[in-house]
Amino acid sequence: MNRLLRAAGWLLHTSWPKYAALVLGGNIAGAIAVMLFVVALPMPEVRAFAERFDSLWAIGVAYVVFAVLVGMVVTSFIFRPVLDWQRSPDTHDPNMVRGLVLRIPIYQAGVAGLVWGLGIMLTVIIAAADSGRLAVIIGVSGALAAMIVCLLTYLQAENLVRPIAAEALARRFEDSTLEPPVKYRLITAWIMTSGVPLVGIILLMRARYAGWFDGDLSILIAGLAAAALITGFAGTYFSMHSVVDPILELQDAIRRVRLGDKGVQVDIYDGSELGVLQAGFNEMMKGLAERQRVRDIFGRYVGTEVAQRALEEKPQLGGEDRKVAVIFVDVIGSTTFAVNHTPEEVVEALNEFFERVVAVVHRNKGIINKFQGDAALAIFGAPLTVYDSTSLALQAARELRLELRDLELQAGIGVVAGHVVAGHIGGADRFEYTVIGDAVNEAARLTELAKDTPGRVLTNAATLKTANEAEQARWTLMKSIELRGRHRMTQLARPIRATLADRS
Repeated sequence: MNRLLRAAGWLLHTSWPKYAALVLGGNIAGAIAVMLFVVALPMPEVRAFAERFDSLWAIGVAYVVFAVLVGMVVTSFIFRPVLDWQRSPDTHDPNMVRGLVLRIPIYQAGVAGLVWGLGIMLTVIIAAADSGRLAVIIGVSGALAAMIVCLLTYLQAENLVRPIAAEALARRFEDSTLEPPVKYRLITAWIMTSGVPLVGIILLMRARYAGWFDGDLSILIAGLAAAALITGFAGTYFSMHSVVDPILELQDAIRRVRLGDKGVQVDIYDGSELGVLQAGFNEMMKGLAERQRVRDIFGRYVGTEVAQRALEEKPQLGGEDRKVAVIFVDVIGSTTFAVNHTPEEVVEALNEFFERVVAVVHRNKGIINKFQGDAALAIFGAPLTVYDSTSLALQAARELRLELRDLELQAGIGVVAGHVVAGHIGGADRFEYTVIGDAVNEAARLTELAKDTPGRVLTNAATLKTANEAEQARWTLMKSIELRGRHRMTQLARPIRATLADRS
């Protein structure tokens, strides 16, 4: 008893009660409509049939009860695996569940057709004992009504089963033949709900001219016309929503993507071409998310600008002459620091150090080209061209001096502008974007000198001359020296004291 109560309580919290009530109500309404139509026919056979069988209504009600019980038993037998799956999804084959859930509308329409067929056969047999014409009328009218009811049952079931279908197809969609194609679904809906009632009116008029009726049929014809309008509207409404609802959901999902929501997914609940569209949209969004993930990871390794250019263009080995400014940053005493600290502490200190370096470089429109152990190379003017790259690099160097002054790790900073070869260097299977030229080498040499210079930031006079006047005013020229590995004199320059720079 407790088990039955728990099962009943579980069912009441699902969509199945609503589903059963609507489908059953539609079939009962169709049966009542057929009975009223036959009883209202102006035929002697109908009047004699009704007078002879005073229990006609009792028989009809009894069969309706019988049909409801049969429908419930058959439906429960067919759909029991779905109910069990909803309670314990991991114990059922997902492919079986997907196929069964998407075929629920077809199976439900088949059950309705079976019940209607048995009822029509029983009624025709009873009527045939009294009148062949009456049996024909009951059989034809019952068959036409059965087609309409079965189609409406299918459309109702297709609409009501969507939440369950979406749950069954949440992980994967593989088949677009589990439901009738949209084209045939719409054509069938029109034929069954609008065409069939019109056929009934034509047959009724033909029987009238054949002398089957002895009374006025205008009320019945008007009733059939009204029924055609009602069933036609119902069929059009349900079939329209079976197509329009998925399209509107896709439209809303696309709108959300345009607004920046990259995690949009739509429910897959259709087994036709619409299901293919729903699944295709979800796959496309997964691909976009994966592409964005690759871009983010790629950008973290090579820089956002380099990654963006690589994704937009096909990278090729080789380079081009570019006028750029470079900053070389090298940590002072990193070997001693590593000896006196644990590896974890060294990594943490370097990450904090380079976090500030990256922030300052990016703020001034530069990119970090590479990290070389305890050193970093920043480029201004490649791969993307920026206006006044020299001034931006000099400004970034001054800001770095202030950003790094409170850290345990300190660094020498060298800034040089000049022509370099910028491009992809390496082999066909493994290469990187970098810059090669005298400016990079000279920046590395200036960094070595900067470690022992007050302020620890150096540039040369040639670089300073190419900056704007406001930036030049923040630097002061120093003596000329011969840098290691070079055979000419280089005049140095360093930022003026921070207090004076702030005043200027």
